[in-house]
Amino acid sequence: MSPKPNVTAMRTAQIIEAATSVFAAKGFDGATMDDIAEAAGINKATIYLYFDSKDALIHAIAEQLFAQELAGLQAAHDLPGSATERLTAYYESLIAEEAEVLPLMPIFCEFCALGLRREDVRAVISDFIGQVTGLLESIIEEGIADGEFAPTDARQAARALDALLSGTLLHWVYAPEEVDVDAQLRYGVRLIFRGLVSHP
Repeated sequence: MSPKPNVTAMRTAQIIEAATSVFAAKGFDGATMDDIAEAAGINKATIYLYFDSKDALIHAIAEQLFAQELAGLQAAHDLPGSATERLTAYYESLIAEEAEVLPLMPIFCEFCALGLRREDVRAVISDFIGQVTGLLESIIEEGIADGEFAPTDARQAARALDALLSGTLLHWVYAPEEVDVDAQLRYGVRLIFRGLVSHP
């Protein structure tokens, strides 16, 4: 008799996908485990085999979102080419994922709001920001060392680039009819690059 397949990864992904949809539609407070079970097409008791609370699910979703962005930035960081080309590749990847990411912004914003009240959530967000800033800073430092960028505070420049993304998405959340995320990101990146580039 062949052993039973391990379905843990598949079931976890199924639950997270369902919870993401429910949280995006109803918010963290409005969603129930019953709602998530119904969306996943499973019994609520099955969810508790993988996640012991709604909070655990919220953390898992946020960490997955953060991991996806970090993977894209790490890939850009590891590319050959100039600092400008690598930073551009990162923002181009974000723009390419716009249709997938924008519907999840309510979850991201709600998670960030939780971080104002809860230390555990704030720690997750702080770690994510630290990793993003560190990777961006590393690329900028290499650009400075190669003479591509003018001498500058690489840490502050990295924070400016990260804030460009966060701020653009926040503007879109509150004024989607006025903000073209694609165009605004491209415009902002060009402005920052103009300030970074080394002039003879």
